[in-house]
Amino acid sequence: MLEQLLDSVAQQNAFRCVHPGTKLFLGLGSLLICLVAPSPLVPLVSGIVLSLVLIGPAHIPPVTYGKVLLGPAVFTVISVVILLFLVGGGEVVWQFSPFAGFSLTITEGAVREGVLVLCRVFGCSVSLFFIVLTTPLTDLFNGMKRVRVPVELIDLMMITYRYIFIAYDLAGEIWRAQVMRLGYRRPVEAVRSFSMLSGMLFISSWNAGEDLVRAMDSRCYNGVFPSLEQAEPVSLRSVIPAVLFLAFLIGLCGVVLMAPDGVMTVI
Repeated sequence: MLEQLLDSVAQQNAFRCVHPGTKLFLGLGSLLICLVAPSPLVPLVSGIVLSLVLIGPAHIPPVTYGKVLLGPAVFTVISVVILLFLVGGGEVVWQFSPFAGFSLTITEGAVREGVLVLCRVFGCSVSLFFIVLTTPLTDLFNGMKRVRVPVELIDLMMITYRYIFIAYDLAGEIWRAQVMRLGYRRPVEAVRSFSMLSGMLFISSWNAGEDLVRAMDSRCYNGVFPSLEQAEPVSLRSVIPAVLFLAFLIGLCGVVLMAPDGVMTVI
């Protein structure tokens, strides 16, 4: 399960004990800079540097990191390919006319826009994955408690997060059992099998929720889920590199804005 994979990585990486506020500051700061960057160079540099940090000092397995990036990469490439044919401006780079009255055209403006979108998505995705792969969810919940987020909301998020993957795993087991019994061989049987899967999943989820309530009551639940906080206090050793990196990205944005137009078209 992907949830087990991400939780395992977040619990075992070398940045596990770094204060979550520092990691949020670095990840969200990089995300915002990538969103407003005027050039693809800034998010590209941010994504490459944070990727090297995750694979290097954080000791994230490269194969695991590649699996996490694969989903956004496929979706982004498909979106950029479509965007190339929708955006105009500039000279024509490529044109294809399969028959009269219809043509597919890619212009220089579309290429620049596509590269910018591709680099922005790459930089923003890596920024978010930096938080996800280095910060366990329990640390995020503890951070929410420190900023006075209602405890009831945090507990509800914790239960929801857990049971999404339980329901997903249960649905996968039921679906595999139905496939082995040729439940999706014909359209009529597929509709019947899917309806049975939905009903069984609803009943199982309802029973699991009741079991959770009984288990909580038997353990004297008083309205708060206790959680262990293992993060170290905020230290300059981790804050200074984060501040310097964000300052470097902001400075790079300034350099790009002040660059001549000819350079801007390149970067």
